[in-house]
Amino acid sequence: MRGSDIPSLELLTPFVGRGADLERIGVLFRERRLITLWGPAGIGKTRLAVEYASRFAGESLFVDLSSARCLGTVCETVASALDVVLPGGRESDQAPVRLGRVLAARGPILLVLDNFERIAHLAVETVGRWLREAPEVRFLLGSRERLRLRGEGILELGPLSLPADAAFAASEAVQLFLLKARAEDDAFELTDENAPRIAELVQKLEGIPLAIELAAVRLPLLGVDGLISRLGKRLDVLCGGFRDAEPRQATLRTALEWSWDLLTEEDQRALVECSLFPGAFSFSSAEAVLSAKDVLSRLESLRGKSLLRVLGTGKLGLFECVRELLDEHYAQIDPELHAEARHTAHFLTLALGRHEQSPDEPLDAELRDNVVAALKRELGRLERSPSGEHRPRAGPAPERAVRALLAIEPALARRGPADLLLELLERALHLAPDLPPALGAPLFAARGRAAQVRGHVDEARSRFDQGIELAEASGLFAIQAAIVTDLGVLHHEQRELSEARACYDLAMSRLAGQGDRRAEGRLLANLGALLHDLRQYEAARERYQDALRVLGDAGVVRLQGIVQVNLGVLEQEQGDLGTALVHYEFGLRLLERAGDRRLEAIALGNLGTLQHERSQLASARGYHERALLALRTTGDVRSETLARGRLAMVLAALGDLTTSRGLLAEAELAVTSGGDALAAAFVDLAWGAAELCAAEALEANEPQEARALLQRVRQRMERAHRASAPGGPSPAELSDDVRIGLRILSAALGRLSAEAAEELSADALVIAPSAGCYRPPGGEWEDLRQHPVLRRILFALVEQRRARPGVGLSLEEIQRAAWPGERIRTDAAANRIYVAVSKLRRRGLRDFLRSQDDGYALDPNLEVQRFDGATPGANPTEGAS
Repeated sequence: MRGSDIPSLELLTPFVGRGADLERIGVLFRERRLITLWGPAGIGKTRLAVEYASRFAGESLFVDLSSARCLGTVCETVASALDVVLPGGRESDQAPVRLGRVLAARGPILLVLDNFERIAHLAVETVGRWLREAPEVRFLLGSRERLRLRGEGILELGPLSLPADAAFAASEAVQLFLLKARAEDDAFELTDENAPRIAELVQKLEGIPLAIELAAVRLPLLGVDGLISRLGKRLDVLCGGFRDAEPRQATLRTALEWSWDLLTEEDQRALVECSLFPGAFSFSSAEAVLSAKDVLSRLESLRGKSLLRVLGTGKLGLFECVRELLDEHYAQIDPELHAEARHTAHFLTLALGRHEQSPDEPLDAELRDNVVAALKRELGRLERSPSGEHRPRAGPAPERAVRALLAIEPALARRGPADLLLELLERALHLAPDLPPALGAPLFAARGRAAQVRGHVDEARSRFDQGIELAEASGLFAIQAAIVTDLGVLHHEQRELSEARACYDLAMSRLAGQGDRRAEGRLLANLGALLHDLRQYEAARERYQDALRVLGDAGVVRLQGIVQVNLGVLEQEQGDLGTALVHYEFGLRLLERAGDRRLEAIALGNLGTLQHERSQLASARGYHERALLALRTTGDVRSETLARGRLAMVLAALGDLTTSRGLLAEAELAVTSGGDALAAAFVDLAWGAAELCAAEALEANEPQEARALLQRVRQRMERAHRASAPGGPSPAELSDDVRIGLRILSAALGRLSAEAAEELSADALVIAPSAGCYRPPGGEWEDLRQHPVLRRILFALVEQRRARPGVGLSLEEIQRAAWPGERIRTDAAANRIYVAVSKLRRRGLRDFLRSQDDGYALDPNLEVQRFDGATPGANPTEGAS
């Protein structure tokens, strides 16, 4: 009696992963005697079965049934493995019974029956009978299809574990690839440079062991990058395996064709129709697209044959290698493209209905991906239509496609990829120039927004102008207001503030009487942002609060999230870091709920700068890294550039000068090509952070060079305060990003405070950022960071002194500045303000803080100097709570 009969070739290479699966087989065998390892082609069923058999304590026999086609050949193959001759031959009706008796006589053995899928219909006559006849025998089956016998234990094999950021080396898929790669090229090594590409490769191979093994065979010729670039034709690339492999596993194509050939015509048609879904799909979607009379039965059949995957939450899907094979069979199965037409009609209609019911709610991935697939197909069909007067312009088909595209445009703009949205918009504009104005104007606006995000300002302006002109000529005032608001945002972004205000005012006049609360709330939010950038902080705060009330009534979560983040920026600028943190975190939650990846990333960047100001550098780095990762798919060039600069500043503060400089070089290249002066000013400041890091490293041994670097940092800060044109605003006056960069550099220069303070005029009122600290004429430094009311009042008076010398603030204006959003009786507010002003006077401002009719003002003859260095004896990064 042999102790084992398992394929030795399978054991020539180490076994990778599947530890949990091996353990699960053992657990199942404690309760059952029949275990089916069930999964798709190439998933590793045979290798797992062999490994378990090799570790089995008793006798084990391995039987390959890939050549068996009928009951007789099954019995003969198993009998041969048992080294017995069946009385009466294999064709005898009693062959299964006699074989069962032979098995019973062998006692407690493990019988591995591999490739059972072709004879699954014979399960009752074979395995079912042998379970009864041989009570001590255990059966381990490898099959692409379940047997559905009573007492059958099921272990469905999925892909090998894929790499995660924190556990790259623990990924089973990576381990297998490295093992097979070194078998082909013993010099191949895992490095920091190739690790991300290896991760991408095994992700694209979906963790399928056979695909990974066949890819490794081509590695010496193509390299990792070459393999990735050719996976669009993976069935042609993943071939050329080992000569001693089974023919059905020599290539991925033959493995899949084996499964295809086992299907009935009904299952083949259903599977081909399932390939129209680009990702996960639900049963209700399948019912709308598949032609089968009983869709549930067909899906169950395909699922039972391991050709459909369960992707969670009740959704189904295909492996990409299966989809590629089905693409080759599609024309033969559905030459008239009826299923494509059903898919297109269903999802374009679904997109329109979903958008009309809940325009501001995010689209789920299934709907978004299927609508995109339907749009590409529909636009392609229209492009192939005859040109000239025979092409269906502005007919039902073009209008349907454009309406659906406008319905999903917000979702694609928020989640990306940006290139896909640009492609669809360009194709739509080319195909349907004669659309009705109610569609044409919004289409121009959508194209303008896409260009704006990419940094193509002139093109965006032109598209907005086209949309406004078309809407106005057609009397579509609500649409005109929306596009005028878009144009205002573009002017605002370019810091053309008077033009932005004119756009917002025009949009508000067009909305009068329309009752569009969403549009009204959006305008109020943008007016708040405009006042914010004009540094009219209290007026900005009021507009933000008005916007939140209107948007809350309208239930527009995304815009509420934007306003909350803007309020966070405002509070951070005024030094109230605790309140800023509350606004940022609340805004981020709202934007996550709205599914806007781009704005989520911007909010994460704001949180990062806040943590940087609070000296929480590790936390700041985490926020900035998350922001940069998210922005890379959105196409927002400006925000991605700022994210690089912010992360570079944190890394410099942490001492990682090499990575910091690399990020800054990338950011500088982007601003040089993009022509964004304010982003360029911020990147210039960010270089200062790297120079500070270098100066600190050189201070001990190269003090002269360190001083030169510090002088360059000061020059960068001076440039940020310098107007680009005589009488014009400086970058620091126009951009909160620049102001934040200045504050961070100021804090980093803290140890040079004494030297810097000597250069300040002794007769001036010296103000640190946001009036957190100040030095009165002839006095000592006063710290207001733990006194937010005094700080806000002094800050408001200084800003008023800068904007309108000699004109004071009324009690009402001071009340709004000191206690934002708080309702206070007039007499109580006057008393509070009097007490606060008295405290400031006692802190060195007695001769310079004057009473006026119903208010207070700073002496117009008082010189006010701004000081961006850290104040002596103070920790400038510690904000008031």
